[in-house]
Amino acid sequence: MPPLTLAPSPKGRGNWLCAVIMLMATLNLSAQEFLDSLGEKTRFESEAWGIRADVSFMADTTVFAAEQKAQGMLFEDDDVFFAPRLISFLNVHLGERVSLHGQMRVDRGFDPGSAPDGQARLDEYYLQARLWKQDEVNVRLGKFATAFGSWAKRSLTWDNPLITAPMAYEDMLPMTDVSAPGGLAGFAARRDMADSKPTWLPILWGPSYATGVSLFGRVDAFEYAFEVKNAGISSRPQVWDGVQDGFQTNPTFTGRVGLRPAPEWTLGTSFSHGPYMQDSAALSLPVGTSVNDFTQTTWGVDAGYTHEKWQIWSELIAARFEVPRVGDVDVLSGFVEAKYKLTPQLWTAMRWNQAAFSDVPGLTTEWDRNAWRMDLALGYRLTEHVQVKLQYSFGDKRGSDAEGNHLGAMQVTVRF
Repeated sequence: MPPLTLAPSPKGRGNWLCAVIMLMATLNLSAQEFLDSLGEKTRFESEAWGIRADVSFMADTTVFAAEQKAQGMLFEDDDVFFAPRLISFLNVHLGERVSLHGQMRVDRGFDPGSAPDGQARLDEYYLQARLWKQDEVNVRLGKFATAFGSWAKRSLTWDNPLITAPMAYEDMLPMTDVSAPGGLAGFAARRDMADSKPTWLPILWGPSYATGVSLFGRVDAFEYAFEVKNAGISSRPQVWDGVQDGFQTNPTFTGRVGLRPAPEWTLGTSFSHGPYMQDSAALSLPVGTSVNDFTQTTWGVDAGYTHEKWQIWSELIAARFEVPRVGDVDVLSGFVEAKYKLTPQLWTAMRWNQAAFSDVPGLTTEWDRNAWRMDLALGYRLTEHVQVKLQYSFGDKRGSDAEGNHLGAMQVTVRF
């Protein structure tokens, strides 16, 4: 594998300069005072109507330096790539039990580089109601993050101690949703190819903002969430919006049950089942079958621990895909992630990821190459509005590896 070259091109130097300028600007005292006061100016409250509303923003800029082909969800093939993003959040409370939420993003694609010319999207919008006295029973209707696992709850850049997602949420597998394989040999040969990001899928596509309805709540140390959505947890962002795209296939059912046995601990188990192929794949399927006949079934367990300066999270996820003309194939993926506060503002974080694959039915060849990845990060929260993170990732796959093994990134986040 050739060594990673981090010397930026003239275009790359400009990207790094933009990030540095953004950071220096936010350190300016007058800018900090402005951010402090802005929150008050974007709130509205009417006691007569029982309405409370607020608008908030989060801007982040990330510079990636990747050995090609880039690992994970980085769609751009430049050695150095600049990914700015602006997110606006709207929260409206109608009385004590009903609320509206919206999240709009302007960026270069939900995944860096997937829309290089820029894109504006509503990634979340939902109506939520509390049906019981406290939080025992709630209902949510709209477009929102998956209930599966625990990582989706901390996927925003301000909450994620690293920059990238765990492998289970971003590592592309040779599993397509747009066409069926022609047979066993062709399917098995995919493991020697570079990731086809426009056509392949991960186990979970990030926080998976698909559309549907959810019933969730908390009773003492017990919590639950069950949802029905228009797309599976591995589906790509283009099919998440049920208002625009509707329900092209049978719905996907997902749930998580959690337990907090002590203040320091959180434990959970998750399940999801539904079709993973798009309706456009119908013409490539065997005669007499439909996309609803080929499903993804996913199980997971997660655990979290918080004590003094330590925060630790882990997940283990097993998924089975029913593949046309192939049969059932399995993948087991997991991670352990730790964050340690060196000072109240400075932290370091580490994540170990690993994935293993079953054999192709009838062959002695795994359908993808067993893989591992180490993510290391250093973060600093300058103020309650500004933080900066650096990350380096190194990974490898067993045998021939068509993707780059190295990734460096710097990210600046401003919230106001």
